[in-house]
Amino acid sequence: MIATSKEMILATIARQQVDRVPCVPHFWSSPTVEGYAWTNEEERLHVITHKLGTAAMLHFGIREARGADAAEMLRFGVCARRHPDVREKVWRENRADEKYPLIHKEVTTPKGTLEAIVRETEDWPHGLDIPFFSDFNVSRYVKPWLASVADVEKWAYVYLPPEDREIGQAREAWRKTDALREKFQVPIVGTYTLGLSGAQHLFGAEPLALLSMDQPEAVERYLEILDRTDRRCLEVLLDFGVDIVRRNGWYESTDFWSPSQFRRFVAPRIEKESSMAHEAGRPFIYTMCTGIMPLLPILSQLNFDSLDTIEPVLGKQDMPRLARELGDKKCLWGGVSAPIHIGMGKPEDVRAAVRRAFEVFGKRGFILTAVPTIRPQWPWENVLAMIDEWQKLR
Repeated sequence: MIATSKEMILATIARQQVDRVPCVPHFWSSPTVEGYAWTNEEERLHVITHKLGTAAMLHFGIREARGADAAEMLRFGVCARRHPDVREKVWRENRADEKYPLIHKEVTTPKGTLEAIVRETEDWPHGLDIPFFSDFNVSRYVKPWLASVADVEKWAYVYLPPEDREIGQAREAWRKTDALREKFQVPIVGTYTLGLSGAQHLFGAEPLALLSMDQPEAVERYLEILDRTDRRCLEVLLDFGVDIVRRNGWYESTDFWSPSQFRRFVAPRIEKESSMAHEAGRPFIYTMCTGIMPLLPILSQLNFDSLDTIEPVLGKQDMPRLARELGDKKCLWGGVSAPIHIGMGKPEDVRAAVRRAFEVFGKRGFILTAVPTIRPQWPWENVLAMIDEWQKLR
């Protein structure tokens, strides 16, 4: 009998028969409901595995090399290395013609200076700082970090492959993560790259789309630099012992890119990196939420094991077709729309979504989850309805 989160998730990714379908709820942050709140990773795992009775995962990936007082992109991970001559400064500006204060940040490299400017809205989470990689950058940019090949060459100096110092620091963090893995018997997922999702953080969404057509060599050069560092990070994560390798393809879909661009910029990288994972005996999962349907012929031919975080409602995605074209080859994660079912629905809407998910995806190679994440302000009774209905059908 398969009993632990780790065993269930790994067996399901391999499309093996399991005694129960896993449910892996992803939360944006701690719930605010009494008895279910957490303040650290150990408490989070306890709530999800013991109080909710569902499966859980740990994450260990790449984190941004930043100042000691800045918030990390990921709590645990290995840092890309910065050139020793890189310097930075940041300041706030108040202007009469702007509703919000402007945050300026300059990073000086041996190839010249990079600058970014964002509007400091009420919900800006990074304080007096502008990280390179953050979803919050894109809609607040006055000036993005990168706009040309020349900028990419500068950025290369802050995204060098990790060496002994960075790997040693990561190993210390890894020991804490590994201890939690053993205590709760959950898998560790190693996210080794942000791919074109990270490019959007740096260039902005619309400028990147235009640049990809006007100067595709800029995108290619960015990806070359990214590959150099991220594949070294992947080697480190495999050496540490992650259970699952994950590529973040969140913004690599046809919401932003054509199928031909996906073939050019993304598909060869998935093939290379999934091979690295498989040679080390680890499964490879790929994250893509919406914009999937035009890519099904390409995705079905790529050598990854699982497509996770599939939005079942938004984006006019055809779940039965997706299940037909991918479900006999790859494990699929999804079933419930977090914003529509959990955020806006009633408990019976959630229950109906769970039943529909089992009808469409079956009980082999399927992991139930609310996509993309459950937010703390949404009705808690809907979360409990999802779990209760899953328990009846699993």
